[in-house]
Amino acid sequence: MTYLKLVLIAVCALFVLSPFEAMSAKAPQTPPMLTKRCLNCHKNYKDMQDILTGTFKSRSNKAKSIQVNIDNRMQVVKYTPETTIKNVPDIKSLREPMPLRVHYKRVGEDLVATDIVVKPKMEVPKEQLMSVKELEKLVALGPEKGGYTLVDSRPGIKYKAGHIPTSISIPFPKMKEMKDKLPKDKNQLLIFYCEGMR
Repeated sequence: MTYLKLVLIAVCALFVLSPFEAMSAKAPQTPPMLTKRCLNCHKNYKDMQDILTGTFKSRSNKAKSIQVNIDNRMQVVKYTPETTIKNVPDIKSLREPMPLRVHYKRVGEDLVATDIVVKPKMEVPKEQLMSVKELEKLVALGPEKGGYTLVDSRPGIKYKAGHIPTSISIPFPKMKEMKDKLPKDKNQLLIFYCEGMR
């Protein structure tokens, strides 16, 4: 009778403990490695394997590693002499807060960069730029008299928080789907503003 009780207790213990063992055996959840800001424009990043995106924070020459800020979470990535870097001369040229994409491989517990792609610096020709004073004059006239359309290309939430009077909201990632908000007249002055660029 004691033997039968022990067998029954062991079988019951298996049913009770099995779900807990299954939960503890699951692989640890990896935090997101892609910044929300990058995904606004680069939706294809979700389908890419072994990449992370964020902004450069710091470099350790001794540890041969960089720190990348991914939505206020730091990720350390090691680099080797074989690591390639694009859009800046070398790894020492990285500066905070340059946006970057890192292709990596796992080596034990470490992430080791194979390629680091820095977001290229954007340059707008001087003749396409407008001064604040010029914009103020146009805004004072209004879109009709001034003959312009002013587009706020920041995220919609930023537009709601505050925007330049007379501007319309067309967030950059939604530009294609909202192009019907742009003027039909191709000769009308079209002015865009955002949060700035690197």
